[in-house]
Amino acid sequence: MRDTLLPEAMTDEVEALWRSLVQGGQRCVCVTSAEPEEGASTLAAALARRAVLAGETTLLAEISPRRPMLATRLGQQLEPGVPLRIGADGFGAVSVPADAGGNWKEPGFLAWKLAEWQRDWSMVVLDTPPLLAAAQPNGPGGLTVAAKAATTVLVVLAGRTKADKLRQAQDKLLRAGGHLSGVVLNDRENPSLRAEMERELTRLARWAPGLVEKARNRLRRSTVLGMRA
Repeated sequence: MRDTLLPEAMTDEVEALWRSLVQGGQRCVCVTSAEPEEGASTLAAALARRAVLAGETTLLAEISPRRPMLATRLGQQLEPGVPLRIGADGFGAVSVPADAGGNWKEPGFLAWKLAEWQRDWSMVVLDTPPLLAAAQPNGPGGLTVAAKAATTVLVVLAGRTKADKLRQAQDKLLRAGGHLSGVVLNDRENPSLRAEMERELTRLARWAPGLVEKARNRLRRSTVLGMRA
């Protein structure tokens, strides 16, 4: 798998999510969010990477994106809706653009394709549009895909996603017949305690540069302070 699909992949959060899916016997997981730009694609890629490392034949499926990015990230041509095996490590990818047309908008056809993929791959990771986004004219919306998957993981961007939007997304998923495994908090926009302390030390640098540099070195060696809230 290309390095571009290894986005901080082996974090404790991804490991915990992977173990939860394995223990629950879940082999087709939808990774989505309530609203755009919350980090669902990053988590989907990381989860696919973890599955490959576990020896699973894994298909990463990008479904109905407004701006398809998977082919670019892989550096490969992807024929719409046709899975492509990449390399020898059991990894595959498929992209179903929002304008794929054909029968992709039909729930029955989508369910058939998901079943086909699960016959050919031991793990299927679906990267879908946000649950609250308007459905695409020619392709399946995120809610449609999530309702057909074995389970769904919701990504929430800390500090931006409103609680009422998260509840709305959860309610829509459950009403559609989907299953929610859990919610993953993405804190990419929240600085770590170390970063905050270093920022405060910068204010003292002009008066005590030597002392500040020593303090910075100690901060950088601290694993705990580098953790995000």
